[in-house]
Amino acid sequence: MKNVVLIGMPSCGKSTVGKIIAEKTGRKFIDTDSLVEETCGVSIPEIFNANGEKYFREKEREAVLRAAVSDGAVIACGGGVVLDERNINALKENGIIAFIKRDVNTLSTEGRPLSKDVETLKKMEKIRMPLYEKYAVVTVINDKKPIDTAEEIIRGINENNDN
Repeated sequence: MKNVVLIGMPSCGKSTVGKIIAEKTGRKFIDTDSLVEETCGVSIPEIFNANGEKYFREKEREAVLRAAVSDGAVIACGGGVVLDERNINALKENGIIAFIKRDVNTLSTEGRPLSKDVETLKKMEKIRMPLYEKYAVVTVINDKKPIDTAEEIIRGINENNDN
C-alpha cells in the first residue's frame, strides 16, 4: 500500500490532518520534523539556533529517507522538504503526494525558525508554491474543519491510487 505524503507551508495543517487520515484509514502516522527532533534530541528551533538551516536540511533529508521506505503510512513532511528534489523522488517511489494549501495570512509563526512573520511567509510561499503544485497529485484547500480536509484528501488519494 502506498504512503500518503502531505506537503505544504509550515502550519498549514499537515500534522493535524495527517493524524486524522491515519486514524480514519488505520495507517501509521509519521512526522518528518518529529523524526529530526528525535534523532537530534532537541527541538527544531534549537537545531536552527545551534547548527543552522544547512544542518537541519541534512537531518531532514535523513528523516525523509527513513519515512519514505515505510509502507502504507501517512507522512507529514516539513514545509521545506520540496526544496530538495531528492526528498520528493524518495517520497514518490512509494507514495502519493497531497498538497495542503492554506491562506498564508492564516499560518502560525510561533516556534517556527524560518516563519518569523507574515511577510517572511509570503516570500517563502512565492518560492515554494510552484514546487508544491508541481509535485502534488492531490491538492486540497484547508479552509474548513481538519476532519473535512482529511476526508477530502482521502477521497483524492483513493481516486489516484489503486491500492
